[in-house]
Amino acid sequence: MKILLVALAAMAAQAGGPTVAQFQSALAAACPDQPTRTRNVACTRPDEASVQYSCAYEMQGEDGRWARQTAILQQAEGEWVWIDGPTRCSGEEEPELN
Repeated sequence: MKILLVALAAMAAQAGGPTVAQFQSALAAACPDQPTRTRNVACTRPDEASVQYSCAYEMQGEDGRWARQTAILQQAEGEWVWIDGPTRCSGEEEPELN
């Protein structure tokens, strides 16, 4: 089973975009002081020539409600980096652009 999981992770990496764990890691690095709950993360590359990925996801606000969001991630030096998208770093109820 462990070998199967490693093989699936390798195939996902070859397919391109960040995994859910990599997405979470990039979000945590962009906004380290505000733990953020997300769900339904799906990343796609809008253009084959692009190095950036567009990730649609739902983020839970401070009031507990879930809101649909979109972020841009890019791989740099072997890690996924949060380029643009709402985070909870502002400390306000509604997420602000990073």
